[in-house]
Amino acid sequence: MKSTKTLHRMQAALQRFAPGLCLVGTLGAAAGLHFGDGARGHVVGFAEATPEAIAPTEIAKVAAVHVRVGDEVTPGQIVAELDTSAIDAEIAVAEAEKTRLEADVRASESEILQKLDADLASLEREAARQREEHLQVSAEAKVLDGEMARVKQLVEDRQVVFEELAKVDLQHAAAAALAAEKPRTLKLLAKQIQTAEARRKAAKQEGSATADKLAADVRFAERSIELLKQRRAGYVLRATRRGRVATIWKQPGEVAVAGDPVLSIVRGGARVVTCVPERVSLGVREGDGAKLWIRGQQGGALRGKTVALGPLVAELPARCWVSPKIPMWGREITVELDAPLDVIAGQAFDVVFEPASAPLASPAPPAATANNLPASVLPMKLPDALSKRTRFEPSGILAREAEGRYLVVSDDTGQQDTEGAPWVFGMSKDGVIEPEPLQVDGIDEISDVEAIAAGDAGEIYLLSSQSYSKRGKRKPARTALLRLRKDGRGFRVDGEAHLAELLDADPAQAAALGLPKGTRALDIEGLAYQKGALYFGLKAPLDAQGHAMIWQVTTPSALFASKPLASAGASLWARVPVDVELAGKPTPGGISDLLFLPDGSLVITSTPSTADGDAGALWRVESPAPGALTPLLVKRFPGLKPEGVAPSLSAGKLMVVFDTGSGVPSFEEVPWAR
Repeated sequence: MKSTKTLHRMQAALQRFAPGLCLVGTLGAAAGLHFGDGARGHVVGFAEATPEAIAPTEIAKVAAVHVRVGDEVTPGQIVAELDTSAIDAEIAVAEAEKTRLEADVRASESEILQKLDADLASLEREAARQREEHLQVSAEAKVLDGEMARVKQLVEDRQVVFEELAKVDLQHAAAAALAAEKPRTLKLLAKQIQTAEARRKAAKQEGSATADKLAADVRFAERSIELLKQRRAGYVLRATRRGRVATIWKQPGEVAVAGDPVLSIVRGGARVVTCVPERVSLGVREGDGAKLWIRGQQGGALRGKTVALGPLVAELPARCWVSPKIPMWGREITVELDAPLDVIAGQAFDVVFEPASAPLASPAPPAATANNLPASVLPMKLPDALSKRTRFEPSGILAREAEGRYLVVSDDTGQQDTEGAPWVFGMSKDGVIEPEPLQVDGIDEISDVEAIAAGDAGEIYLLSSQSYSKRGKRKPARTALLRLRKDGRGFRVDGEAHLAELLDADPAQAAALGLPKGTRALDIEGLAYQKGALYFGLKAPLDAQGHAMIWQVTTPSALFASKPLASAGASLWARVPVDVELAGKPTPGGISDLLFLPDGSLVITSTPSTADGDAGALWRVESPAPGALTPLLVKRFPGLKPEGVAPSLSAGKLMVVFDTGSGVPSFEEVPWAR
């Protein structure tokens, strides 16, 4: 009986408190889902939308838009085209002006030669007349010799007076004087004719000041046409990064002014903006680690790092609220993913923050790499279609800020049937290689390309290693130094030189450059441009002290005019110790790339000069000058070969690319501060 009463009391209590217990349970479950799992709990985040406005650089009418809102685009993809009729007319006028100037040059040269021909003919006629007169006066002098003898006899016979003899004597003296003078006149005319012929020959070879001026005008016209064609290339609008079309601002037929966007692209996947409740946000610090899960997807946690904290506590976006009717307050905190993802901007994540002081579990290496790379080293993304067409081993890099991308060269290109294809590769800021290589026209093959650098007049230089292959061969494709000009999407060869051949032809110059034994051991991997001069960084040989050597060529144009190295101002500019650590031991290092920064400092990357093994280092020379350089070590790269360095498209960093052989090519952005 007692137990029955107790049971009834328990049932009544449950009926009375059940709604409250359900509410507490529901709120607890919600709180657990929203704030649980870890010391700081779950928060929600969204892939940050990184907008990019695609805009022309000058006013033009939109001719075509090739994408629609929502379409995914890749780096280098053509998204819109502008009407080129106006600039095509400018190019036509410039080409006509060039044709006119070339005709003026030919006319000027013809006029000069005609004048010189006339002068030469006049001198030759005068010489002929003088020779004729010389013959006449010589004959007259002989006749007067006989006449004098006859008159003298008549004077002695007193048949004529003495005055007759004096008269004949005077005539004889005049004729004799003329006969004696004519050879000197003829000799002078001969010299004048010789000089005129030399002037005529020189005029054919060199031209006059007027012709030189006209030739300079032709060159100016050619450069003007090049600039117009470069401008015309800008009438094709391309995406500079992967993303989706968010807005189309201009339709065909509408006019876009310079900087006025034609369309906008958004990209997500590199950063996640999190909505952190107030009580949690106050404990988060910049640099804290984070684990992230894509909502609605299975899989392991992603890794990231806190890079930006909202400056104030404010009402969070409605999407972050647990209940649509209850506002939440907190801070927006930005997390940068260790490895960017291909996700839609705005896609939701669940995030757990981990204090920097707490030991973080080592993140699993990206599936693309099997090289156990450090976390700061990221793999490049090579499209499958491109990997089937070519080998890709990055050996040099050039930042193209205006294009929003990098240009990368590879040691080897093509496959068996396309060995040595003359290609340069475009790479986005995030390490995505463009699917279509950039063609270099004007050369059939180039091999073992080690460096790329840009001049100050729009030209680009490519350098092969100059070294012998493993089979002991060194074909011209391995010794090329090319000067390139932009040509449409790709490039064309504007100048070609072969350094190793020039050195072999001038052993004295080779010795002066630190190669007393010739070019057998030569290997050049570094190339930089500074104030009109080219600088070559040698990987091998090293000097007697084990220091790497740097050459300077003050007049690069002379190299492409088939002139000797000495006339190009080639000299052994500096020596620098750039050792690396291989298997924990100091190893002589050679230069793998050079870079002059705007502040005048010199950046050097180095790898083992001749030793086998992967190791590298990054160096800085504050105030480089001819002679012995003292570099400051910035960073070592154990197990990695830094092959190229360039200013990063991210402010305050350097971009370093690594050749991993048969592994996945990789890169690292190194923080850089004076």
